[in-house]
Amino acid sequence: MTDDQSRDKRFAVAVVDAVPPEHHLALKAWADQLLIIANSPAPRWQKAKEAMRATRASEVIWPALKTVAKQIKRAGWDTRSGPAKAFVSVAAVSAAVFGGKAAGVAALGTAVGVPLWIVFGTGAWFAKAVADEVTRKSAPAKGATYTVIDADRRDV
Repeated sequence: MTDDQSRDKRFAVAVVDAVPPEHHLALKAWADQLLIIANSPAPRWQKAKEAMRATRASEVIWPALKTVAKQIKRAGWDTRSGPAKAFVSVAAVSAAVFGGKAAGVAALGTAVGVPLWIVFGTGAWFAKAVADEVTRKSAPAKGATYTVIDADRRDV
């Protein structure tokens, strides 16, 4: 595993860990839905609309979106080109102006930026990694194991 892959996996694990376990399946469903949208043959405007609809419908993932948005800004926004920043900014303002329900303050950043990053940008890896991590965490344990970290042996 390369350093980039390791960093990406740690990012996805951190996001999944930030979400309460009872919301993990909703997070996975949202990520899977965005991957379906990203891979669909629909026009870009239709994909953007569907991504916003899927995000609004999954209100339980909003705490995770806040974590994702912070990480993306630090790791992705600051290194984006001018045109890429302009696209996300225009999409955010458009959604805020024309989006109707749930197009408030959150829509200007988290609720718009993250789904569009996944559908149009380089974020598809993130959606896949989140879905894989939720699947891994929800898999039943195979047998009981334990690890002794620091112990002294005593004869009883």
